[in-house]
Amino acid sequence: MKAVKKSVESHRRAPLRLVSAALTLFLLCLSVSFSVLSQDVPTLTPPTLVPTVDAAAVSDALLSESVVARLQRDGKVRVGLLYNLPPFGELNIRGAVAGFDADLARALAEAWGVEFEPVQVTRQTALELLRQGTVDMLVAAQIHRRELDAQVEFSQTYYPTQQALVVRADDGAAALADMANRRIGVVIGYPGEQAVLAWQQRTGLPIGVQQYLTLDRALAGLLNNEVDGVVENRVQLTRVITDLSQVKLLEEPVAPEPYAVVLPRQDVNFRNLVNRTLQYLARTGRLDEIHQSNFIGVNYPANALPIWANVGDEAPSPAQYGGDVPYPAQYVVPRIQTGRVVRVAGVADLPPDAPESQRRLDALNRAVAEALAARWGSTVQFIPDSVDNAADLVASGQADMAVGMPLDWALTDRVDLSAAYFLRGDRLLVEENSQYETFNDLRRRTVGIFATEPGAADRVNARAEEVNTGVNIFTILREQDAALTILVQDNVDVIYGDILKLLPHVEANPGALRITTRGDAPNPWYTRTYAAVAVPRNDLDFRLLVDYTLQELARDGVLGTLLAPVMLPADLPTFEIWPGPAAAFGFNLDEVLGG
Repeated sequence: MKAVKKSVESHRRAPLRLVSAALTLFLLCLSVSFSVLSQDVPTLTPPTLVPTVDAAAVSDALLSESVVARLQRDGKVRVGLLYNLPPFGELNIRGAVAGFDADLARALAEAWGVEFEPVQVTRQTALELLRQGTVDMLVAAQIHRRELDAQVEFSQTYYPTQQALVVRADDGAAALADMANRRIGVVIGYPGEQAVLAWQQRTGLPIGVQQYLTLDRALAGLLNNEVDGVVENRVQLTRVITDLSQVKLLEEPVAPEPYAVVLPRQDVNFRNLVNRTLQYLARTGRLDEIHQSNFIGVNYPANALPIWANVGDEAPSPAQYGGDVPYPAQYVVPRIQTGRVVRVAGVADLPPDAPESQRRLDALNRAVAEALAARWGSTVQFIPDSVDNAADLVASGQADMAVGMPLDWALTDRVDLSAAYFLRGDRLLVEENSQYETFNDLRRRTVGIFATEPGAADRVNARAEEVNTGVNIFTILREQDAALTILVQDNVDVIYGDILKLLPHVEANPGALRITTRGDAPNPWYTRTYAAVAVPRNDLDFRLLVDYTLQELARDGVLGTLLAPVMLPADLPTFEIWPGPAAAFGFNLDEVLGG
């Protein structure tokens, strides 16, 4: 029997007044110039405040069909866009909606082979228009906030930005902590105001807050010494501040601000279509082209959008996804709330002579499961020897979750996947004083590979061909012989392999071996494999609980400690943390429960 979903809060919809043609023309032509601000923002509707919550209005409705069914039936996608937030969305002088979000939405529609229908939304109306079915999705600089997860669903983050603090150029402040007992300017009703409130609550820092009606007034207040800093989105600050000699931006963010596509809640088929297409656009370079056309000459942030295995060489199509909405037969969160054990698959029964890489990986996966369960006040029941059939165990209900699962599109017909908690992949191991750094340095050199890594020789040859370099290949039969092969036997110049196999040798031979970083390359990895947690398909609340908890483990440093045996300190990622409370589903996720 389908479980009845929790009630969700809806947002008030602000009444909109019709804008006359004359006023529209006036707004389109208006150009305002300030000493620190220069903006020309055409819009059909005046900017509105961020949505507020109406606790009295609730809805229990479940979807009867996926948006995918409507795409297949009507051949068009209706996309909610902001028309007054350049460079993400604006109505240009030709009367067309332009900007990064608009171009991204068009690219999604083109990939799906459907018509693109833009629909103007505001911060106040966007979520309600989505929930009413007026639009199919929102691509409108929407921040993934935890408070909104009970009402809608979010794609992967497609644009990672942040709320930032700007101070006067001669201010001695270098970090947020330096702003204690000082006044901060915010635009009333905008995300910066929420970010400052969360900052105060998180740190207990005594801060005075001054509200302004517009960003230009807040910045003028900064220069006039009314306030000591202004908090606003970093993109907007860098866009509107024209005189950089008078102000400076602090590097430390006030709050993350991850922009994601907003979708109907529990529409798993549509969510998978959107996420896979975003990854396809990133892998093919189209996302970078869109970014550079709207942020002139600036590349899309490197590795901002993790690309899963088997994303495909062709654009995903709605025809590849079902038009139904499959709901789980049972939900995991109620089981955890009653204090029952969490059944975990994905762990191995290793023999005494197992290689060190396998031991470390299994220990990590078990430790992550234990850390998650501890935050839920639950105990873990590991399902023995369940690496190979982990996804099937979760899909059949025999396991609540599986650890160590690759982010792989081939799994998504059976399970959902959390955000990644671990990254591994191919790197180069060299002697400490070696001049070898990349394949450019390896002409006619010998590269060692591990016999236990299928396809390693093909990957080495492909890397060498990319830089027109010929190499020799030597196969290392046992993982534990890598250091011996390069330091004593001198059979190879470098070793190419999974970092899990290389790292123990670096630790055992300090000062003798190192793993290269590829010099100035933005990406030290030759391949990337992400590990995540698998949960039952479309059990959205449980996936959110897992993601929230992983984020809290990252925030308080626990996850970094768990990763220390399997990653270089320089490789530890900056985990994305969605803004919002640490309490969810009855758990305080920043505390260990149950003792």
